[in-house]
Amino acid sequence: MPVLCALIVLGLLSPATEVAVDRPETLTFSGLADTQAERESEQALTRYLQASRRNLIRGVSMMAHFAGRLPKMQKSATLDARRRVTKEGAIIYEPTERQGDSTVQKELIVRFINGEMENSGKENTKVAISNENYKFKYKGIRDRAGRQAYVFEVNPRKKREGLFKGEIWIDTDTALPVREVGRFVKSPSVFLKKVDFTRDYTIKEGVAVPQTMEINSQTRFWGMAELAIQYSEFHWEDFHVMAN
Repeated sequence: MPVLCALIVLGLLSPATEVAVDRPETLTFSGLADTQAERESEQALTRYLQASRRNLIRGVSMMAHFAGRLPKMQKSATLDARRRVTKEGAIIYEPTERQGDSTVQKELIVRFINGEMENSGKENTKVAISNENYKFKYKGIRDRAGRQAYVFEVNPRKKREGLFKGEIWIDTDTALPVREVGRFVKSPSVFLKKVDFTRDYTIKEGVAVPQTMEINSQTRFWGMAELAIQYSEFHWEDFHVMAN
């Protein structure tokens, strides 16, 4: 079942998404900023695009709880693992507990884990959230978890594998990402009809760290495939932020 594995190979669903650096003068927005809030939001987007790649977190550890479901087949499973990111950028998973159906374990959860480990540290500018790949449209300010965020609609410039249509939420104070949500505009696999995802981040010690991720894939043979991931117990093991 090459469902989520196909996405990981493209580097799409890792919680440590890297974005390309853009110079402020090259950013393109839909419409002109005619209010103070819009001008501030554009400045925040510029900071987000620049800082996201300069500050790549290394030397961290967290727990990851995976819950996978194949509703049509009435199968489900969970897996808990320690997720480590070394100072070199390699991602290592150490499973601590498994429960549930072996098919879901192997074909959904373990494929995701293996795909992320195999592709950790790789950069793919073709799917980066960048001005080269996307158009941005300011949608307003929304509250999330007690903080305010600028919301931008993102639309890919080309219908290419790895690009999505949806929204990015950027914290108004730090210009760090707090949410990415959308649907991929082109299926990365003949086994998939559509893929929707939501990634939420929390801000700790001045960096955005993964909090939750949900992936819903409509497959051609197994119906809906669902994967939910919760991250917790974040701490620094060997603090290192790579500056480009």
